[in-house]
Amino acid sequence: PSARLWRSSAGRASMMKMAGMRGVHILLLLAMVGRASGQCYLLDADALCEVCWKTTYASTSDSVGVTTVAECPAGLVEAWDVPPPDKMIALISYPVKWSVNFNLTAFPVIEGHIPHANLHSCIASRGVCSPFVANSPGLATHTKALKSDLTINGNSGSVVFATELSLTEEQYTIIAHVRFYVPHADSSLPNIKYDIAIGASRNVLPQTTLCEPGSVYDIATDTCNICPPGTHQQGLNCTMCSTGTYAPVEGLSACIPCEAGYTDLEGQTACLSCPELTQRRPASPGKSVAECLCLPGSYAKYGVGKGCLECPTGAVCPGGLERPYPKRGFWGDVACDFDPEWGNSSCPGFDSFIECNPVTDCAGGPEFSCEAGHSGHLCKQAQPGWFIVGGAFWLECGESGHFVGIVGILAVVLVWLTINKVASGNYDAMDIALLFVQITGMVSTFGLKWHSNLNLVNTALGIANFDVDFVTPLCLGKWTGVDSFYVQLTLPAIYAAGCLIYYGTIYLYRRYVSKNESLSMEDWGRWLSTSLVNKVASFIIVMYHTLCLKCFQSFSCEVFPDGRSFMKFAP
Repeated sequence: PSARLWRSSAGRASMMKMAGMRGVHILLLLAMVGRASGQCYLLDADALCEVCWKTTYASTSDSVGVTTVAECPAGLVEAWDVPPPDKMIALISYPVKWSVNFNLTAFPVIEGHIPHANLHSCIASRGVCSPFVANSPGLATHTKALKSDLTINGNSGSVVFATELSLTEEQYTIIAHVRFYVPHADSSLPNIKYDIAIGASRNVLPQTTLCEPGSVYDIATDTCNICPPGTHQQGLNCTMCSTGTYAPVEGLSACIPCEAGYTDLEGQTACLSCPELTQRRPASPGKSVAECLCLPGSYAKYGVGKGCLECPTGAVCPGGLERPYPKRGFWGDVACDFDPEWGNSSCPGFDSFIECNPVTDCAGGPEFSCEAGHSGHLCKQAQPGWFIVGGAFWLECGESGHFVGIVGILAVVLVWLTINKVASGNYDAMDIALLFVQITGMVSTFGLKWHSNLNLVNTALGIANFDVDFVTPLCLGKWTGVDSFYVQLTLPAIYAAGCLIYYGTIYLYRRYVSKNESLSMEDWGRWLSTSLVNKVASFIIVMYHTLCLKCFQSFSCEVFPDGRSFMKFAP
């Protein structure tokens, strides 16, 4: 009625060397022995009776013993209290409970203690499942080992075990295993070991077979629930869409990535649109408004994520995080340090661009460049090594810069002296012509957009206005607007001093070199006073309008949109 497994001494030694194969050996033997009525689940997976493995040891040195397997005798009953459910889904944890009742007279459990109990889940196609099958991938899995003391009531004892069971997709034989020891009738021999098990056959189904995509299985109600908008099916749960994705309708198995906008929170049903005049950076995940950058033709004045503005007049806006820069013919202040990511700028008018006059002074571009030789506000200043003639021609000093500067200034002074000589004479027609030239030259200094072809004409006319900036002495050293202002105001005095030196030199030459005794000091004094007054007065008359312009120009300022300003005549 039972299958008896035994080992010779040689076989026992071999078994000790191959302890890892013990469970496999027993499975192979069990598959070949016993009757269906005596082996319960071993031969009938749906049988509810218990199977007992009884192991006795011949001596204290016997570590293998002799094991017999049979249907459990009377006085020992194992049962499923909460069996594995008939319908099992992969990777879901199910509560399982089983119990064993003892007749303590027939089975006097040592110290009333159960040292080991757990569930074994064996893949059915691999063979018979027993308590000796190892916990091995592709063969069987074990739940955590449990232990407990019996609950004793007179001559009876009982124990209950509970655990969670989760399996992968497969056909299994699941057994509830309990191990205990009873004393041997011969007290000189080791205790007898009993392994008891009850089995159940279960087919664990894959999760995908339970519900339609976008739905999850509810164990409690045995129904499929559709995932709501803002979520998607992920395994057996409806999970909120991550940032950068959305679910506009229910029943989605995957959230939809935002193509143009973004979502910065989980569980969204729609993507947020990027702010005005922005677009999302290519290949960005769409998880933040910071990924929305300015379109070409716009710029981020207030920082990333706060919308962009249309490109200001006179500027080029590449878009993205780039700052606007001036077009050709416009000027912008490159000193304005701007951080488009945060919207911070050292000057609020960083996005103001002013048209240059003439437009040829300003090259513009990403480097905020002036044309060659130009620098400063509105590109009105000369770069080091350059000088300006007539306010229209910018020339490089070159290696002979000092010579060029001196020659240029002397030439202008010579022209001025000639003009003054003509003006001090009694030539009414010449006076009228000079006045016309001066007025025309003065008009050419107004802030009008003169055609570049008139530069030469305006320069020629401007020399008659006695402006000390007609040839800037930059090749000789530093020359500022303040220098120009004071020199222009003191120019009549400088001219008077020059005349005094000139006439004094003539007197000394005639008196002491030519020995002209007829020229007395009194005569020379009267002649000098008359000539000096006439010439200085004439000089003041021909340059009075330039003096007036210089004085009034000190009150004329160019105001930038951000409130900063500078004097026009000294940028």
